[in-house]
Amino acid sequence: MFEKILDKDEKIVEVLRPNKTKFFVKTILVSTLYLLFFVAVACLGMFVPSEGFEPLDAIWVLVPIGAFILFEVLVVIFACMWYKKTFYAYTNKRVIMRTGVIGVDYKSLDIKMIGAIDVYVSFFDKLVHKDTGSLRFGSMSSPINGQASAFIFSHIEKPYENYKKIKEFIEEQKKIG
Repeated sequence: MFEKILDKDEKIVEVLRPNKTKFFVKTILVSTLYLLFFVAVACLGMFVPSEGFEPLDAIWVLVPIGAFILFEVLVVIFACMWYKKTFYAYTNKRVIMRTGVIGVDYKSLDIKMIGAIDVYVSFFDKLVHKDTGSLRFGSMSSPINGQASAFIFSHIEKPYENYKKIKEFIEEQKKIG
């Protein structure tokens, strides 16, 4: 899955995959929270009477609910497509993220450029009880700023073990080359 972008002398050390449960729980919960907010705002409009409008007209109840259900179905479909294509790897030269919904996108960061790595365990990681978290890689061009880092291995299992393993490997590679 990474062969298209590897250099001739580049070797994959390990490939990581997001935890499926954590990935889908977070995606569905976050989209549901956003949607519930917008549906609540839309439903408030039903109770504000105006000329020629019956406050509990059935169409005004069904439209927000129908939109909510349609959006949730679309979120699940796109999440499935995203998950199917999401893999993370680190090689002897760089860290690579493979993602995408329709096509496949790659992001990479040279090991020599990595200045910081941290582990981020969120509320959702604790919620699913799967020992998951995210590894964030920072460099001068893309520093770690909250969740804004461009290089995040999201929803991976055993984040502290993987952090130690990857950090040691990166330090060894920096000494070598």
